Amino acid sequence: MGKEGGAVKSVRLKAGSIYLVKERKPTVSLKLFEKAVGMGLPGFCVTRQHPNRVKEKIDLPNTKMLWLSQTPGKGNHNPTDIGALATLIASFIEKHRKSITLIDGIEYLVINNGFQQVLKFTELINEQVMQSESLILIPVSQSALSDKEMALLERNVESLESADLQPKEVENDMSELIDRYR
Repeated sequence: MGKEGGAVKSVRLKAGSIYLVKERKPTVSLKLFEKAVGMGLPGFCVTRQHPNRVKEKIDLPNTKMLWLSQTPGKGNHNPTDIGALATLIASFIEKHRKSITLIDGIEYLVINNGFQQVLKFTELINEQVMQSESLILIPVSQSALSDKEMALLERNVESLESADLQPKEVENDMSELIDRYR
């Protein structure tokens, strides 16, 4: 949902799209993700937060979790191995052509890989998602990136301002999108 002249404009979530959700913390993104997974879409949650903390906040049945962490362990992924991360996401999308992926921690990936590598990563997964009926949500804190970096990230993806999102309308849009999957 975006504002134009003070009025709330409805934005229909489109399958085969990446949505950059501008928010300091991934509150809206997590709610959208939870809604989609709760309605039966296979979910893949890539997060900088420990998966147990995410599961405390939202209900995630039918969800593959991956923690971006330099600590070795099952379900953990080293943030410097961005190529392998892109492969994991692409494989998930290919296997589940109608799915939702949340990539929380894009700023952490920038710290560990540099902006250019993260931009290439985003473009690679965007190509994959455009060929599917999947949806990807990427929460991002605008203050963590320069205006130029934000503009480059936004160039080939959809962008949503979390402050402009109306929870009920977003829920209706998500329901409508998922109904089309069935």
